[in-house]
Amino acid sequence: MRDIILFLIVIGTIPLMFKRPFVGVIMWCWISYMAPHRLTWGFMFDFPVAMMVAVFALTAYMLSKEPKSIPMEQPVIWLILLYIMMILSWLLHDKTPFVNSLAMKVMKVQLFTLVILAMLTTRKRIEIALWVVALSIGYYGIKGGVFTLLTGGEYRVWGPEGGFFEENNAMAITNLMVIPVFIYLSTTLKRKSLRYLTLLGAGLMVVAVFGSHSRGAFLAVTTCAFFLWTKSNRKALSFILMLAMLPAIYNFMPENWHQRMATIFVDEQQGEERDASANSRLNAWQAGINMSFSHPFSRGFNAETPSNFKIYAPNPNDFVAFHSNYIQVLGKHGWLALICYLMVFFTTWRMCSRITAKTRHIESLQWAGLMCRYLQVSIVAYMVGGGFLSLAYFDLPYHLVVTVVAVNSIVQRELGKKEANRTASSSLTCAVMRDGKRLMVNYGND
Repeated sequence: MRDIILFLIVIGTIPLMFKRPFVGVIMWCWISYMAPHRLTWGFMFDFPVAMMVAVFALTAYMLSKEPKSIPMEQPVIWLILLYIMMILSWLLHDKTPFVNSLAMKVMKVQLFTLVILAMLTTRKRIEIALWVVALSIGYYGIKGGVFTLLTGGEYRVWGPEGGFFEENNAMAITNLMVIPVFIYLSTTLKRKSLRYLTLLGAGLMVVAVFGSHSRGAFLAVTTCAFFLWTKSNRKALSFILMLAMLPAIYNFMPENWHQRMATIFVDEQQGEERDASANSRLNAWQAGINMSFSHPFSRGFNAETPSNFKIYAPNPNDFVAFHSNYIQVLGKHGWLALICYLMVFFTTWRMCSRITAKTRHIESLQWAGLMCRYLQVSIVAYMVGGGFLSLAYFDLPYHLVVTVVAVNSIVQRELGKKEANRTASSSLTCAVMRDGKRLMVNYGND
């Protein structure tokens, strides 16, 4: 039954995409982040839903009157340069069916990210897209928070099967990235009951982060809590809530969770050694760094293979994934790609700061500054948590990047209108004053 309902929903939205191409963006976000086809048990489970939606959405977009240009701001320029580095690393290395499939998947995601940017032309569209993203991921985060509370935190919280954030660590970081979005969206709601319900969902996602048993997420959540407090309009209330919530969740978690978190730190006085997981990650990181010096574009999409580890890893028999966004980009695409990757988020952060400064005293644009402050917290979650897992190809952080660029375009446009109105008003005032003086002179002569 689920398969039929999902199929009818997807098919039923195709005519709407051609009437309103932005529906294609909404459908893409829903399919990409919630992966509803993975909640079925029949023919839709392996159906290429994302590809089908992408084809019809892109066709509808190209045939529509929607703007076909994108704002060429610094984050977008660096993002396009990153695409070029990825494509070159793919072209210059061995291509297997797996490599070609991964490369096409990454390029499809990144291409659609730029299409999304082109259609995020109004505040309403930006917030609708954020609602879809937040609720799609929040479905798993909120459910994971409830699961953690009901089971006493004994079991790990996982993401949707086959998605970018299926693994428990990725699920935790994804939740951390979306929590600030939930908090911002709560400020757009007029009804208090809906605001509190949205904030409750964000709170349950925090619980799910702890329930993931992710050590990287434990480090990220403490950093995000600090930045969330600095970006909040109500710092005193935020501090009190965090002071009450985080220790309560920490103490709620079972002993096996505390033992796992304790392995983050090494007691050198007692001569304890790092656990096998930490050693494997360090081995993989060194392998990725060594690969980056072997070729200007490193080893390509097929870098994480046992054969490459036998050549470049200190321990050639310990083969694991890179477990780091930075090493993933470096080991697969090289130093130039890593610089582009870092600059995407650095320039996005700076753009957020500029938007916040420009809109601080403009009532009609307060929403833009507030959104950017919370999206900075999402970027912090990604950059900190990404040091311990491979999510460099995940489309969510890039969606947040283009959201900031879209907000910047709206702010620039509105500020331009205000400046034009001020100039016109000033010119009119000067003209009136000149005419008034001329009349007074003429009257005096008469």
